[in-house]
Amino acid sequence: MSRENFLESVGVGSSALVSAISKASSLSEAEVASALTYPKELAHGDLAFPCFSLAKQWKVAPPECAKRVKEALELPEDFERVEIVGPYLNFFRRRAAFSKEVLGKLLAEGIALEPVAAPQKIIVEYSSPNIAKPFHIGHLRTTLIGHAIDRILRSLGHEVVSINHLGDWGTQFGFVYAGCALFGKPKEDSIFELVNLYVRATGIKKAQEEGTVAATDLDKPDVNQMARDYFLRLEAGDKEATEFWQWCLDISLQYLRQLYARLEVHFDHYTGESFYRDKLDGVEKTLRDSGMLEESRGALGVDLGKKLGFVRVFAEDGRSLYITRDLATADYRYQHYDPDKVLYVVGAPQTQYFMQLIEVLKRMKHPIGEKMQHVAYGNVPGISTRGSLGKDDKIWLHALLDEARDRALEAYRSQVAKKPEGLEHDEAAQLTLAESVGLGAVAFNYMCRGNTKEFHFSWDEALSFQGDTGPYVQYAVARINGIEQKAKLEGIVATSDCNWKLIEDDSAYQLVQMISKFQEVVELAGRDCEPYHVANYVLDLARAFSLAYRALRVVGEDKATATARLSLFAAVRGVLTKGMYLIGVPVVDRM
Repeated sequence: MSRENFLESVGVGSSALVSAISKASSLSEAEVASALTYPKELAHGDLAFPCFSLAKQWKVAPPECAKRVKEALELPEDFERVEIVGPYLNFFRRRAAFSKEVLGKLLAEGIALEPVAAPQKIIVEYSSPNIAKPFHIGHLRTTLIGHAIDRILRSLGHEVVSINHLGDWGTQFGFVYAGCALFGKPKEDSIFELVNLYVRATGIKKAQEEGTVAATDLDKPDVNQMARDYFLRLEAGDKEATEFWQWCLDISLQYLRQLYARLEVHFDHYTGESFYRDKLDGVEKTLRDSGMLEESRGALGVDLGKKLGFVRVFAEDGRSLYITRDLATADYRYQHYDPDKVLYVVGAPQTQYFMQLIEVLKRMKHPIGEKMQHVAYGNVPGISTRGSLGKDDKIWLHALLDEARDRALEAYRSQVAKKPEGLEHDEAAQLTLAESVGLGAVAFNYMCRGNTKEFHFSWDEALSFQGDTGPYVQYAVARINGIEQKAKLEGIVATSDCNWKLIEDDSAYQLVQMISKFQEVVELAGRDCEPYHVANYVLDLARAFSLAYRALRVVGEDKATATARLSLFAAVRGVLTKGMYLIGVPVVDRM
């Protein structure tokens, strides 16, 4: 969001201040709005205007510029004073009026973010695991980042189409098929049996390629060729091959849907690669008609030059490849959805691939090429579960979530000394709480860093109730709920119409200031596709509440003061709840 739009959104004299500084300085309103900033400390005011650009124009020292602007300035009525600090003009709002504007509207109407000026239709593709392979923790970051981006964009008024582009077409099914042929079809229809067959078959394939086949497997046929032959039959529509594929797909989807429900992740469409298998001929025809398709070592592809190289589009034996299906996917999405933007939340190692995909589309002069964006993310090494060998890519995601729940339960019982009445001895309720705290701990630990930043995961760090963690943020909401319950017994309830002059002290007003910036933070996260902006914001707000909580007692104060403070805390809770929702951290009512 532009600085000018932000100032208008938070109201109470902001636009008037921009106009007043513009008149006093000869700068345009756009220049003034882009220069305005927040002081680092509350003691220095609400907004600050640096005079460095004026110094260049007027050819005088910045402090002198600040003095001249102040002398010519007609201060808007919603600001009580302006002070000069070196080259800066620091502006101080009338606190009660600003609190009424920010909190009154929020409490009366709820947390509703303002839609952006020009909402778009945006496709967000994320998660996208391969069917018949383990859904391991390597898929977790794309799932969490993608879902947060999805929620953030929707909250800003964009029309979002979320797609789980399942890897449900490829030679991995051939290896499962080879496993069945070699070892027999399993008695139980489960994802674990499919993966076991895949692992056993690919293990023999690797041994065959390396010349290290065990004596008991020397009579086995070429597993790689078995897989290729199966996939060629599948692409040709062979009945038996298709039935086997559907069996694998049904088992995998049942498992995935249960897992996504546990993560509280939802998609508009599960549209895998198989959906586009009847559209691949169109890709080849378009490329041939364009004169771009070339042959290299038996494969057909496109030469993208020295930087991006030769990109294979069809394998030597005619099989489609990932890029073949992605080209068909891109064309279908353009024709069917007509999006303004398509976001692919995929790991950073695939950056080169997406550069190639987009470049091929651009050379095809396909309009979708200009609308596609790769949202890259880094790896998270170091995760292990009890009994695991610490090999990140071998840990099933459901095992990680089980571990998070169990560890959260241990941390809650050991770290939280005073538990709410009725929860201390209720083991079932504690287990339910631990599920939410465990998920919140993992989600926040992932979300509080930039997408491409790699970090080592630490259970102790993620599950601390005192650190910069999901449980810490969750506890802030639960604590406000506890305050509200006690206040209600005294006849004190939050309201949008209270005496805001009673919360003008610094500890309260800092919370008001922070709440006023929520819209700006969410827009920044949406524009950059970086959920960490929201995660760090809710953490800062939870910290500020924790400090203010000690100074702003509710129960035991006179009713007017208690009501104003409780209303402030209720607004904090509303913003925390919305922010946590956006980044996939569950809210808990009590801890």
